[in-house]
Amino acid sequence: MPPAAGPAAPEPAQSGEVRGSTTRERILDIALDLFIRRGYAETSLREIAAELGFSKAALYYHFESKQDILLALHMRVHGLTDGILPMLQAEADASDVWERLLDRLIGLALQNRRVIELHIRNQEAIAEMHRGASLEKHGPLRHDVDQYVLGLLSDPSLPVEGRVRRTASLGVIAAVLLAASAFADVPDVELEPALRTVVHDVIGGPAEGSAT
Repeated sequence: MPPAAGPAAPEPAQSGEVRGSTTRERILDIALDLFIRRGYAETSLREIAAELGFSKAALYYHFESKQDILLALHMRVHGLTDGILPMLQAEADASDVWERLLDRLIGLALQNRRVIELHIRNQEAIAEMHRGASLEKHGPLRHDVDQYVLGLLSDPSLPVEGRVRRTASLGVIAAVLLAASAFADVPDVELEPALRTVVHDVIGGPAEGSAT
């Protein structure tokens, strides 16, 4: 059984971007910063508590374990795509459905690039969490968007080059997120148009070395 709650937590120490207005959200924001900078495996609950400025026992009032913190951050990502699938299904017959999907993904990725970076940098820990029992309390996670995207990538009506271009366009977005520290000095207002231009080139540009 988790230890009894300690006194109310004070304001957290300044470490990374802390956006949450509740104690629980502040814990998640601090943990997100540490999991990205140091890695999930290398970060302890004691270190998270120290960054926040209160005891480890206070963390147990909100989260039973470090994995529960990771799970809560993981659920943030699942929440990002909730509204995408209905829109895509409504536009399924549009000739530019893939471009519309990328447009929405780029917007979501840049608005939430730190939590997505967490997933990219801690894939082993997240895979282990999926194998464990901690997900049961949230019920089965839906992967409808994943399946929809996979269907677009494997569309047999497209030439192979077109399918490769679609896959590569996702890779461009993922690569920018993975190298987030390289763009830490670039505001979204500058990064977004540059990313959209490159993704558009990958989707619509002529194949390198092709005859003109």
